[in-house]
Amino acid sequence: MSKELLERRVEELAGDAVQRGNAIALLSALEGTALGAIESEDISLNPYTKAICFDWQVSGEWDSLEVEIYSDRFETYLSRDQELRINHWPSEPRSAALEKVVGELLKGNA
Repeated sequence: MSKELLERRVEELAGDAVQRGNAIALLSALEGTALGAIESEDISLNPYTKAICFDWQVSGEWDSLEVEIYSDRFETYLSRDQELRINHWPSEPRSAALEKVVGELLKGNA
């Protein structure tokens, strides 16, 4: 999927410029990784929290990976069998948060 289409999808869903920036920064950070091949239909809006959600079904250590993106934080959800691991990552400073979020996701896909 082209980066422009993914960014357009994020723009449709974003509640504000900061949330949009966080989501696009995460897309950029995932480029070149196994998770960088996300499809537009795997990007959605949580109807309750208004978070932008990126979802992957994977065959690594975990079966399913999700990131919820907010203006002030990222939340990662890694699940397998009957186990769910949730982590919260403040989005400031953005580069440090993105490094931690991407690391968490890539470890879950290993």
